[in-house]
Amino acid sequence: MRFSSSTLLATALVLASLIGTPALANDPPKKPAAKEEPPKPKFDYVEEEGELGRGGYIYKRVAKPKFEEPKEVPKAEPKEAHKPEAKDAHGKKDEHGKPDDHGKPDDHGKKDDGHGAPKKEEKKDDGHGAPPKKEEKKKDDGHGDPKKDAKKDDGHGGGHGGGHGKDAKKPVVPAVSAVYDPAIIKLDGNNRPLTPVMFTNKFADYFVCHKTIKTKFKETVLAEMNTFADRMGLPHAQDMPCMIKIAKANTKFPGAVYIEFYTDVKAEKECIKMGECGSTRLLMLFPKDKTGLHSKDLYRSYVLTDEKKFRRANFCVSPDGQFLGEKHCYVALHPDWLFN
Repeated sequence: MRFSSSTLLATALVLASLIGTPALANDPPKKPAAKEEPPKPKFDYVEEEGELGRGGYIYKRVAKPKFEEPKEVPKAEPKEAHKPEAKDAHGKKDEHGKPDDHGKPDDHGKKDDGHGAPKKEEKKDDGHGAPPKKEEKKKDDGHGDPKKDAKKDDGHGGGHGGGHGKDAKKPVVPAVSAVYDPAIIKLDGNNRPLTPVMFTNKFADYFVCHKTIKTKFKETVLAEMNTFADRMGLPHAQDMPCMIKIAKANTKFPGAVYIEFYTDVKAEKECIKMGECGSTRLLMLFPKDKTGLHSKDLYRSYVLTDEKKFRRANFCVSPDGQFLGEKHCYVALHPDWLFN
């Protein structure tokens, strides 16, 4: 008998269905396949809604790294100096009580000569048979000479313990900042001025510009700031007072160094005492290399505001005085900062 191909295929399917094990109701449920977690982002993003792109992606700003203020290293305690052994007036070890060449104890400090007879004080013999003249010469040699004593004495209390002795401590020279150029601004190893703090608020510490900023650099900054004020139609900043502002840890740029001017006395009080500036005339010194190993170039990032006219603008100037645009110097140095 001959069977058609369709009949054979149907028979094969029926047999396959009978051979396969059917799923029963009491069988344990199968575990769902583990879902692969998406990879963690390489950068920390700002918590915001973001902007929707063409392909359906949402673009968010990258969070700026947090800068920690450098911690002061405690000074190591000085080690105790080694005390030398006691010596007599001639620089030799004291040998009082040591037996002499004849097996008898030394007679230093004793009135008895060993035979019961009292020792005469006029000869001043040391018990070794040395003549008294040599003893007198030794006393006058080096330690009793008035000429030599006069040379040793410097007029400040003796030759060895005077104000110009070896024990006089030298004044400690403060460390210089490795990031900021000392030819522009003088800062210590912690990037703070060497002068004392004049004012402080919850946002920053304020120092006087005098003895910290070079006069020529101060005049250049004030001239550029007033040029930008004319461009915005705002009043000029006054040359005095001039304050250096060091931002605290709870601010947007902790440890940042600013130079601040003011339009009048009212603006000065608002900025320093209350920490809220209605008319801001501020310069941020932005270092190109934050380690200071390769470059100490400082970019000048200006901020000018006026709350009455609702005006605010940023300006960036290179270390050579080239105008880079109306933007913060961070944006000028990092054009792709939004997509980093």
